[in-house]
Amino acid sequence: WLKARARRDRWKEEVSLVRHEMLWTGLWFEYHKKMWEERALQSTEPGKEAYANKQMGLWSDFASKARLMFHGKQMDGI
Repeated sequence: WLKARARRDRWKEEVSLVRHEMLWTGLWFEYHKKMWEERALQSTEPGKEAYANKQMGLWSDFASKARLMFHGKQMDGI
């Protein structure tokens, strides 16, 4: 019985960690998107601005895909 309880407790902890990791992942992508957006606005050279805009789009795509993939999954489980 104690082994089963310990196993259940470990799974609860794992579920909690995974939920938080999903949240942190989305926040990390949003942070990078905003960072590149600021760089694009501060850029004085067209090439650097274009690169910053490209990076901003990349991180924005990551954030939107993470939202789609994780939508509804953070509340599932135990």
